[in-house]
Amino acid sequence: MRRLHPRVETIIEEEIQTRYMDLLKPKKSLLMKGIHARCAAEGLGKPARETVEARLAVISKREQTKRRHGPKKAREDFAPIRGSLEAERALEIVQIDHTPTDVMGVEPDTLEVIGRPYITLAIDIRTRMYCGFYLTFDPPSASSVAACVAHAVMDKSDWLSTRGLPAKWPVAGLCEVIHVDNDKEFHSKAFTRACEDYGIEVRYRPPGTPHMGGHVERRIGHLMQELHLLPGTTFSNIKERGIYDPAGNACLTIAEIEWLVASIILEHHASFHEGIGTAPLAKWTADTEGRTFRTPADLRTFHRDFLPFEVRKVQQDGIHLFNVFYWHDALTPFLHDKVWVTVHYDPANLSKVFVRGVSGDYLEVPYRNLRRPAISKWELKAATRALRRQGRAGVDEAMIFEMVLARRKLVDEARGRSRRARLEHARSARPGSGPALPAPDTTRTIDAEFQVIAEDADDVPLDLPFYETEEWDD
Repeated sequence: MRRLHPRVETIIEEEIQTRYMDLLKPKKSLLMKGIHARCAAEGLGKPARETVEARLAVISKREQTKRRHGPKKAREDFAPIRGSLEAERALEIVQIDHTPTDVMGVEPDTLEVIGRPYITLAIDIRTRMYCGFYLTFDPPSASSVAACVAHAVMDKSDWLSTRGLPAKWPVAGLCEVIHVDNDKEFHSKAFTRACEDYGIEVRYRPPGTPHMGGHVERRIGHLMQELHLLPGTTFSNIKERGIYDPAGNACLTIAEIEWLVASIILEHHASFHEGIGTAPLAKWTADTEGRTFRTPADLRTFHRDFLPFEVRKVQQDGIHLFNVFYWHDALTPFLHDKVWVTVHYDPANLSKVFVRGVSGDYLEVPYRNLRRPAISKWELKAATRALRRQGRAGVDEAMIFEMVLARRKLVDEARGRSRRARLEHARSARPGSGPALPAPDTTRTIDAEFQVIAEDADDVPLDLPFYETEEWDD
């Protein structure tokens, strides 16, 4: 290393430590300007850029990253990877994560662009098989997790058959551990209680350990690469996209995107995977030979167990939820007994709620006013906000539905002009929205079987404990 005047060495060291090693991350050109300015002021020769870079090279990359980007970034980039996620058997550990897809969806009727749907994916760590997925235009939430988990545990034979996919997807049954990040939907009481009820351990990724989520994130990355070949792809960034116009080329509905995602998944199952030395389907077949997995007794009940819930009393005018009234004649015996009930609901469709009995069965309770249209929670919250902006503090059910219908009319008129309006339309309640579950068992007469325990208002029954109200973002 070239010897410099001691004072020049001091200036270089001071400028590096006090100016360059800073969270503002100044460029090397600014470092050079500062050094040259101080040297000129003291009548000293200016060091060359190569000389300064040689002094920088002596400082470790980890130390530079820590000083310029923070300790967290330094740990992520340079700390040894310990405790990587490994599983000894199929369905021992399943990872779940969400992401917006890299493809634009369109409306089925008009083919107008709506936006990018979100996908929730579940991956088996041992075999690298996809367990299930769910697509929606709604941002990630407890309900999208519920739909994905239901798809993961179900027998997918009929699901594949109805979509004309002549392949096997044998993953079905309850896993032992669900491994997730720290997003709030994975900390919801609905999710954690349902997992506990079904004997599933929830394991959270420790903060600052991105490698622990690598399996599902790599699968998401590979899936997005395949979607980049579809019309309407947004690619991963502007540089990749170039002059390609995603909105102008979009032509796929969410149902068609779902079919294509499923076909990509099935192809992945049959393709060689370097990490496991074979194809995921072959690994699954070998690992599960002679094994049986726990399955939910009823898939609809299982799905409802994972939906968000609140606790309400049965009152004379029914069950009150979000300023909407619900009623079923099976609730009549409990009108005057001050009964607390757990009320699960699907944010995508609030036309009915699901009241959980002590046996674990559910009673479907519709609107008290059956003439009301199905609405989503997103629509209800938007209508409530609009009414309050108008100065209507006392919002009631009639006002909410009037506002929802008025907004729908406005959105329908604007759909041809505004992508935001089309996205609002996509987030409204629609018949058939939600996971594709088996047809209900029409032989069951839940009305006759439905029972809850009547208690005093001050004593909430153990079977129906009182939980804090849960709020879900749009």
